[in-house]
Amino acid sequence: MKFKRLSFQKKIYISCFALNLVLLLSCSIFFYYYTADSLRENMQDTIAANASMLNKDLDMLLRIGDNTLKDLQMDPSLISVAKSIPESSENYFANRVSDRSLFQNAFRSVLLSQNLNASISYISGFYDNVGVSVSSGTFRNISKVNLKGLDSLAGLIENTSFSAYLPPHEDYWGHGRTVFSVVRVMRDTYHKYGLLILDFDISNLTGLLEDFENPEDFSIALLDEEQRFVYTSIPELDQEAFHHACQESIRQGGRTFSYDQVSISCCERSEATGWTFILTGSIAGYLASKNRTLLITALMFFILFLITATSLFLMTHGLTRPLKQLVSQLKDLEPGRNINLPQISSDNEITTLANAIQAFLRAIYDQNQRLTEAHRRTLQAHYDAMEAQLNPHFLYNTLSVIGMTGLIDGSTAVSNMCSQLSALLRYSLSYIGQAVRLEQEIANAGSYLYIMKMRYEENLEYEWELDDSLSKISVPKLILQPLVENCFHHGFQQTEQEILPPWRIRIKTFQDEYYWYLSVVNNGLPFKEDRLKELLARLEQFRFPEYEERTEDTLRAQPGFGLENTILRLSIYYHGEQYFQAGTADNGDTAVIVGGPLHPKKPFVAVVDTAAQAPYPREE
Repeated sequence: MKFKRLSFQKKIYISCFALNLVLLLSCSIFFYYYTADSLRENMQDTIAANASMLNKDLDMLLRIGDNTLKDLQMDPSLISVAKSIPESSENYFANRVSDRSLFQNAFRSVLLSQNLNASISYISGFYDNVGVSVSSGTFRNISKVNLKGLDSLAGLIENTSFSAYLPPHEDYWGHGRTVFSVVRVMRDTYHKYGLLILDFDISNLTGLLEDFENPEDFSIALLDEEQRFVYTSIPELDQEAFHHACQESIRQGGRTFSYDQVSISCCERSEATGWTFILTGSIAGYLASKNRTLLITALMFFILFLITATSLFLMTHGLTRPLKQLVSQLKDLEPGRNINLPQISSDNEITTLANAIQAFLRAIYDQNQRLTEAHRRTLQAHYDAMEAQLNPHFLYNTLSVIGMTGLIDGSTAVSNMCSQLSALLRYSLSYIGQAVRLEQEIANAGSYLYIMKMRYEENLEYEWELDDSLSKISVPKLILQPLVENCFHHGFQQTEQEILPPWRIRIKTFQDEYYWYLSVVNNGLPFKEDRLKELLARLEQFRFPEYEERTEDTLRAQPGFGLENTILRLSIYYHGEQYFQAGTADNGDTAVIVGGPLHPKKPFVAVVDTAAQAPYPREE
């Protein structure tokens, strides 16, 4: 409606400007996302290339270690000593200086010749051991008992046929270092004489990053052959989340992944070792480039926006200059008022346009007034009709119970039930179109439960858990009784399945910072899934504000939907701010919770026909 009231120039200007704005915005968004995607692809390609390069460097280091052990593997002097080692409880090399020096000198020689930051050790089949390290010199003798207690070492001695690669682990010599190893069997043609183990310090892994411009922005992680997490250069890394993201990427056939918002990682599997090498880099540079792209895009958009807006304004101003006089007359026009134009020939297009606008404005104004009143009356009638729906079967059953109780007991039970029934009838026929207090709803439901208790006796149990501070709040009438009735008709008395007594009902009122709540819980059958979906779908059709714009046919209530009508009346009362939840509690009970705002934004105002509000006569 506001757009229709604008001048012709403004309509043309806004239409053309909106079209150009959409095109300009689309091009800017496309440019930004295309550039951002290109930057991200470049970042992924870079991290992938670096990961591949470092993985090859690691494989090269392991191959150098493997070749180093090959030189020692077939050394006749070393094999000669290894053959002569007997089985005993003491370390063979502890008291044989010449044999120990032979091994140590051979180990030191190959380490220095290859310039390796590593250590080499020999372990016989009887766990006799000797070793040397570039950084710390010769190894101290390790107790054979301690070595025999290492299951992983025993497995290597028994199962290693020729060579093996060990992912990062704690060294076997009690130095407290983390190492990754190359293992080869010392052997001749027919026999094995123990293991040669070359341990690389874990610093060799992080040393692979030394050639990077900013090595502190990168980290390394390793998975072993069975895809288990064995090493990360970041101690505070959330290994479980990182490992899950890596495995998900591998399952989907990808190489790169991001487990958080500040880094990107790439996986490379080594064909030589079976390990998965993971390089992780910071995306700070990518984010900075992305922000620069966003700034450039926004600046370009703003400049083009100003140019387009100015050009369109000048163009439309020149096109609409003949209509300026009509614009001055329409500028302050309100619905229902006439346009007063100066004397202009009747065949003038401006006069024709003004008369047409006047006729349409008058018709629209009158029509809106009629529609507003019709919608208001329809909504009020629908509210009152739903409020008045009360299942007559309850009245029939109640009268039957009263008659039977009077015949059997001959006591005051009949009088009490009559009083409760009278209260029910008086409450249901009073307050039409008016709000009631929550305590009145609770009292009415109490009368209903009293009568049902007389009917079912020990088969029915119910309890209240009430927040007294909510007793005075205003609510629509008859929102609690239909929820309690549902416990019997749909929870306890289903024909397809018998619910054995005792039947239990628990009614509770409570609140939080913004809403009050009313819950009804019973131990009957749970909601049928299809009926609950049908109810939710039906309620979705009447959400505010669309509900107020429905036709009269759509607003017509459907009989037999007590829970639906309750929620609809809450929706009308609170203008869409109502609360509703239905389902099964953790203990298996069926629960329905309704509620509304403690401070509604738009309180419901009912239109009450006072002539129809004659009070229901009280029973003496």
